Amino acid sequence: MRQWFCASLMGAVLFSPLSAVQADAGEPASNGRAQISCSQLDQEVGDKGDQWFRRSLVAERCHAFQAVALRLGMGSLRTFLFEHRIDDGQEQERIQFLDGPAETIEHQGHSPGLWWMQRPDGSAHLASIDDTVKQLQKHYDFRLIARDVVAGRRAVVLDVTPRDDQRLPHRLWLDIASGLPLRQQLLNAQGLAVDTVQIVRIDSLVRSTGTIYLQEPDSDDMLDASWQPNWLPQGFYRQPAALDVTLNDASLEREIYSDGLATLSIFAGPVKDSTALREGVHQLGNFRAAARHLQHDGQSWQVIAVGAMPASVLTHVVSQVHLQPAKDGGQPTSSETSP
Repeated sequence: MRQWFCASLMGAVLFSPLSAVQADAGEPASNGRAQISCSQLDQEVGDKGDQWFRRSLVAERCHAFQAVALRLGMGSLRTFLFEHRIDDGQEQERIQFLDGPAETIEHQGHSPGLWWMQRPDGSAHLASIDDTVKQLQKHYDFRLIARDVVAGRRAVVLDVTPRDDQRLPHRLWLDIASGLPLRQQLLNAQGLAVDTVQIVRIDSLVRSTGTIYLQEPDSDDMLDASWQPNWLPQGFYRQPAALDVTLNDASLEREIYSDGLATLSIFAGPVKDSTALREGVHQLGNFRAAARHLQHDGQSWQVIAVGAMPASVLTHVVSQVHLQPAKDGGQPTSSETSP
């Protein structure tokens, strides 16, 4: 369900399919297939913030429902219908925007896909719920700060505060009865909301009592690009995603990275002046983008980093992307076109 928190045309291009925002890959079954047991929702959670966050990760996979929600951010307001279905242990999701340009997004399987972490030997593996929470606790503090009512449902208010200056804080309103997130805010460094998504009505809420089986991405979704970032914020791991994408009419390569909560997309490729994003930092809805231009193997290239992250982080990421030599053995001729 987390995908609808950032669902938009820009979000769909930047982070779908197989995005990793607040996703979970469950527990591996004996047959090797990742799964989540919904009986975990019967466990007591106490008053610790990380326990409530963990419960919300299970709850969003284990409930079928329909909800009308609104998103308010950066001077815009959109309303949409979100539907999460469970059929024989398989998830299906549908997002229909009710105002603005007509748009419907459908997913087979949970929309954020699967969150991947890295083993000590460098290999990738699907993160369990416990792995997800343990990883996030290295970089965020989870603290219950209040109780409230959202869409007529009693909720606890959870602050998720970064331990460094490389991430942004979040505030979550979690339904006490089900564990589902009813409202989410992305905050800036001053603690002010820059993006809010809230359920205004929820219908046909039914909890599954069985097991949810998760779809695993194909190995082709982890192909290496012809460039690599030499610097990322600590705790960010590469996620499965289609490598070749089109952004602003330019054909680029994309890699997606996540710390389990924040997500960063990096694009790079040759462009013409008419399709290049101007160098510097741009505001794209609730996302920021940092763009860098350079010459590489006789062509004009652009490198773009996009995410709901501090501008200084995005700028540093693009400054440290390494372009590899052409496959014909030619030597790289990368040079920045501006200081």
